[in-house]
Amino acid sequence: MRRSLLLALLAGVLLAALPVAAADAARGSCLVGIPGPECVVWNAKVRSVNDGDTMDVDVLRDGTSATRRIRMTGIQAMEQSVYSARRRAGDCHAVEATNRLEALVRRSKGKVRLAAQDPESTSQSQRRSVRTVAVKLNGRWRDAGTILMHEGLALWWPGRTEWAVNGVYSVEQQRAIAGQRGLFDPDACGVGPSAASPLKLWANWDADGDDNANPEGEWVKVRNLDPVNPVPLGDWYLRDAGMRRYVFPPQAVAPPGGTITVDVGTAGDDATVFPWGLRSPVFSNARHDEIAMGDGAYLFDPLGNVRATTVFPCRWQCSDPLQGAVALSVDPNGRRESVTLTNVAAGPIDLDGYVLKSEPKSYHFAPGSVLPPGGSMRVQVVGDPAGDTALEKGWGLEQPILRDAGDLVKLLTYTDLTLACAAWGDKTC
Repeated sequence: MRRSLLLALLAGVLLAALPVAAADAARGSCLVGIPGPECVVWNAKVRSVNDGDTMDVDVLRDGTSATRRIRMTGIQAMEQSVYSARRRAGDCHAVEATNRLEALVRRSKGKVRLAAQDPESTSQSQRRSVRTVAVKLNGRWRDAGTILMHEGLALWWPGRTEWAVNGVYSVEQQRAIAGQRGLFDPDACGVGPSAASPLKLWANWDADGDDNANPEGEWVKVRNLDPVNPVPLGDWYLRDAGMRRYVFPPQAVAPPGGTITVDVGTAGDDATVFPWGLRSPVFSNARHDEIAMGDGAYLFDPLGNVRATTVFPCRWQCSDPLQGAVALSVDPNGRRESVTLTNVAAGPIDLDGYVLKSEPKSYHFAPGSVLPPGGSMRVQVVGDPAGDTALEKGWGLEQPILRDAGDLVKLLTYTDLTLACAAWGDKTC
């Protein structure tokens, strides 16, 4: 009797540990009601909502059920520290996201629709199945991740395997940022320090060459747009959509009208450039194909308010003051290679905060890179920046990079919006 009971218990444990096979499920849209790739689909009953992006469910299979821990695809809620349903606690907005997801599940009477492009998709050493989760509201299925993203209760967390949600979720987050909803309400967690000082954030997410070999090539800049008051940043933190955080040291201060930099690698002076100290890149590069990859950088004050953001690529209401304001021309010949930018607008334009790119190299304009009306600035590819003047710049490269037979150069925003392009030979803009 004991041996039979032991065998039965062992069989149950093995069943729960096995992934749900595609043969045990139907197929349907990955995001209910939205055209796109097909996914494997399961029906399930929720046992518990653990936090704003994780739940335990019983997956229904052939009249039986198997318990799974589900990690929702494409979203990253703020972290909880206490998970008991009676006394939840954590980062600002963490409990709010958990309670909202729990309320959606309750309205759906605990029934959810799970979907995955790859039935074997897991996270955290295969302990959690990665799935989109839909709830039934007013008689029709609604994607829970889309609701949370629209309400600003999670960060966009794009995936390379489960990519079907990437484009939709990135748009929803950009809409939430514009509407200052949820996480993106700048004083939702209370009025934070230097609340009257506006801040701007941008990130270089595409390092020159192989990103994995060049973490120092990724960085984030924080600019204090207040012309009078400094912004002390001690105990503020910077993060991407993943779990990685950089906490600013006590001496970090963004001066009035000034900029400080966080280098993803180890470069820095702990005064104006602060090293994150990572050995690998943080940011996922933007992609404009169906996989729709990208990422974001988020600056939090000590209360947990998001005070500045940048999300790339831009996918909603994308515009920039420099659109149509700059013309590019290129001389691709040998060591005299250069790129010339001409101001075709009526007033002066400042190129600081923009990037000139010829894959895989980038030139980042420094403060004071101002083009007068009708004026031109030349960037010499093999040129020393130490000799820069107002309208003559050195890219700082040791070898030419432009193909005589054909290549292209773009002026871009850091959200990957093309402002001007020059192409020749076998390349087109």
